[in-house]
Amino acid sequence: MDFEFEKKRLYGLLGEKVVKTLRSHNCYLAGGAITSLFCNREINDFDIYFRNADDLVTFIYEHWGSDWIVTSTDKATTIKLHGKDVQLIHFKYFDDANEIFDTFDFTACMGAFDFAIEEFVLHPDFLRHNSQRVLKFNTNTAFPIVSLLRVAKYQEKGYTISKTEFIKIIMTCMNLKIESYDDLKHQLGGMYGINYDRLFDEVKDEEFSLDKAIEYVSNLSYDDSHFEGTDVTEISSIENLLKKIVGKLKFKYFKLPSNDDIYILEPNGDIERTNEIPEDEEDIVYYEIPYTDFLHETKLYKFVEKNYNGELRSFFNSNFRYEIGKEVRPRNEYLFFTTFENLKYATYSHQNNKTCIEVEFDPADIADINSGKHEIKLRKCRVIREVPKEEWEPIFKDEFMPS
Repeated sequence: MDFEFEKKRLYGLLGEKVVKTLRSHNCYLAGGAITSLFCNREINDFDIYFRNADDLVTFIYEHWGSDWIVTSTDKATTIKLHGKDVQLIHFKYFDDANEIFDTFDFTACMGAFDFAIEEFVLHPDFLRHNSQRVLKFNTNTAFPIVSLLRVAKYQEKGYTISKTEFIKIIMTCMNLKIESYDDLKHQLGGMYGINYDRLFDEVKDEEFSLDKAIEYVSNLSYDDSHFEGTDVTEISSIENLLKKIVGKLKFKYFKLPSNDDIYILEPNGDIERTNEIPEDEEDIVYYEIPYTDFLHETKLYKFVEKNYNGELRSFFNSNFRYEIGKEVRPRNEYLFFTTFENLKYATYSHQNNKTCIEVEFDPADIADINSGKHEIKLRKCRVIREVPKEEWEPIFKDEFMPS
């Protein structure tokens, strides 16, 4: 089944901007939102999972805003993204959607949408157990104590759970290795909008006692409203948020064979050029990658003038021509190009009579890379094609998201 109807409905609920954002970072949407989508229930928020920490860090750098964060815990950060309540899950990263299901508690919530391939991924029992309104427990779930609390919420929606499944939850909880108040808070403060961090502040530095923990819990209100919602964490800067989520940041750098400079790749896409190999800082670790890894697509672009004869000429020097299929060398020292994503910042992007050309090159012919706009200087290249206007024009209409 292709679930095209559900896909269109999901895209409509998220909105075009959110869809493009999630697609550009290869995100997963998983859990309750997918269950609600297939069961035709209202969706309150969207849980977003990531393939790796780099995707998460890039996501945050690209979309950071001063009033962006709603709450933040060590497992998830809830944000407002283009008006939608979105929870960024960062307690773990996942190579595929089925790995996410391994952390979930019930098969009824084991549904996901993979934005990298734009397809639904469903557990084999997902549709059947939702149609039957039964809860089947996954003993490998990350937070079984929270699953006990969630049973009541599912029962309010008409789901039932057998005594066998309920005992499985209890026995899984018994098997937890809890040796400190931090361990207990980690289990109690699960993925589902529950935050018990305030519970053990007075005794967090003392020797762990389960009896004392039970005493603290027994003093809590039994009203569900007491458990819902998380304490707002004050995040003063993007660096503080990333330090909280991923610990030390990892910055890549590379060297070109053509010069002695060092190029540092910053998470927001900028490139900082320096003369020395950077030393690790308190919150940043630097590591070298081959310069060819940065050039994961050996294609570059620039705007040129197309005259009435169909000739492609330089805006800077109208006597300098680019011909499809032919090698081109600069008359002076360098040829200037940019990445496709940065065409809107390219020189001559304001010209009305512009057209775009695509070139291929040998990475050894890179002479330099300017910071910020990814302006790349080449010693020579070969012109591949004239890029159709419908490919590059969306960049100027805020319709483009990098793939």
